[in-house]
Amino acid sequence: MKRIMVLAMMVMLLAGCSSKEGSAINRYPNEGGGFIIEVTENRILVVDKKYMNKTWKDIMGEYVGEAIWLRTNTRNLKPGQKIHYKIKGGIDESYPSQADAKEIKIVKE
Repeated sequence: MKRIMVLAMMVMLLAGCSSKEGSAINRYPNEGGGFIIEVTENRILVVDKKYMNKTWKDIMGEYVGEAIWLRTNTRNLKPGQKIHYKIKGGIDESYPSQADAKEIKIVKE
């Protein structure tokens, strides 16, 4: 009887532990991808969906999804570009998240 109870508890525990599908930000904590929505002097804001001619202030009330500010050299980066990035160090858990970019690659659509 105890074995059945332990087995049932293990099945319930394992059934509750599923990974979230979707964004690369969730699958690999040190890398991700998305679209640049804002570019400032030393950082970019990356979100899951492409928004043209909009800023974070324009969409933040309705936006649902991953968003991250990446500190980096922004010389060749523009809003609307699709990118893949790798993070150096940890991620500050704010919303949008914040981190230092180790590597950024522009993805051709």
